[in-house]
This record gives sequence, C-alpha cells and structure tokens, in this order.
Amino acid sequence: MSTAPGWYDAGTPGRVRWWDGSQWTAHEADAPQAAQTGPVPGWYETSPESARWWDGKKWTGLRTKDGVPVADWANAEQVSAAWVLAAVFLALAAVQLVLGTMTPGVTFAGVPMLLVAALWLGIAIQTTMVLRIPVPTSAPLTLDVFRPLPGEQEAAGAGWYPVSPTVNRWWTGARWSRYTNSRFGIRPTFHGPQTKKALRGITIGIFALAVAVLVVGIVFIAIGANDPSNYVASVIGWVMAIGSLLFAVLGVVVIAMMRYQLRLLDPPAEPPRL
Repeated sequence: MSTAPGWYDAGTPGRVRWWDGSQWTAHEADAPQAAQTGPVPGWYETSPESARWWDGKKWTGLRTKDGVPVADWANAEQVSAAWVLAAVFLALAAVQLVLGTMTPGVTFAGVPMLLVAALWLGIAIQTTMVLRIPVPTSAPLTLDVFRPLPGEQEAAGAGWYPVSPTVNRWWTGARWSRYTNSRFGIRPTFHGPQTKKALRGITIGIFALAVAVLVVGIVFIAIGANDPSNYVASVIGWVMAIGSLLFAVLGVVVIAMMRYQLRLLDPPAEPPRL
C-alpha cells in the first residue's frame, strides 16, 4: 500500500516536502511539527460564543463573531515593531509640538504625528491583549463554517500550492481552502471582504484628506497674495499644498501595495497545476 499524501522529511533539516501519494512534488515548507510542543494550528474556543485562530505558536487576529470568521480591528504580526513605531511617532509629535509653541500661530504642529502615534499605540495594545489570551487546552473546532481545513483531503493531489512567490494556499484535491501558508504561519483568509471594505475606506479617507488640505492651502495662499505683508499665510498655504500632494502620493502607494495583498485573500479561480 502506498504512503498517504502529506508533508514528510525529505532529508533537509527543518524542512519537509509534499508527497502526493505516488511521488515527491516541488513543494517544500518549514517543519513546525518538529518543534511542536503545544496545540496544533486550528480554531479554538476562547469563550462560550467565540473562537480564535491559533497558528501553532500564538493567537492571531482572526476570530469569530456570531459564528462568522472576522478580523480584529487591528493586528500586528510583529507586536514589538508596533510598540517601536508608536514610540517613534510619539517622539516626533512631541518634538513638533514643542517647536510649534515657539512659532506663533502654528500651535497645531505635531497633531498629525500624534494621531499616527495613537493609532500604532492602539494596534500594539490590541495585539498584546490577544497574545496574552491563555494557550488553548481544548480540542480544535471543526465546524463546517471553517472547512475545508488545512490538511483536509478530498481527492488526489491535495497539498500546499504557491499563489505568490511567498504564499501557498491549501488545495484539497477538489477545491481551494480559505487558508494560506507564509513565513508568518498558516492564516485563514475569511476576512477578505471585511479587509477590502476597510482598505477602500482608508484609501478614500487619504484622498479626501489630501483634497481638504489642498483647499485650505489654496485659501491661505490667496490670503497671502491679497496681503503681501502676510507672508506667514503664504508659507502655511504652500506647506499645506505640498502636504496634500504627499498625501495623494501616499494614497497611490497604498493602492499599489494593497492590490497585490488583496489578491491573496481570495482563492484562485483556477485549480493548481498538478
């Protein structure tokens, strides 16, 4: 009897290769099970009415709400980086606020940086709270809403298949699952529609802010043009106009980066090449 399809040691320390039931494939992955001492990746109950995804090492930002998988309002894969960014933006805000008090009429300096610092601080706190949830001790949930789960096989050819240079998605042999595997571990992608909606809102907000800042900047430039002695208004106007351009560039960059990420949230339309 032939060996069942699955991940097996292929001779490379710390790596496993996918055996499709009849031959080795080109698909390799890290071997987390070699050092796995705790619960396996899966959905675990965290309260009588909620579950959360455990990636084998830590809790993630994917949970259930009313029985439907959703994402937390914010989550950082590297919580230490979130704390560092919060501290950096807070320090920059403090410097700008101090400089603003030395310049009459520019007391709002540092407020945007302060808002960004508050955002990263909220992300860091939210992620830290999730990571402090006790390690699961019960069996993982296998409800239909979560299926097909990673490792679930429905036909020949099941396995992890690349959907980008750094991300694989589980194929059951008959259909794509909602689970991807990257350097961060196995992650559900049920939150795709929620994430797309949030990103659209963020993008619209960035461009709306850019337009608002540009309009205010034009007003100040006009005030300075009508009163040449009021050079401060002209300076503020041009600074705000340049700032609006930077916001617009930021919006374009966000769109370009997110279009690639959003493609990974939905399963491919076509089956993998076996």
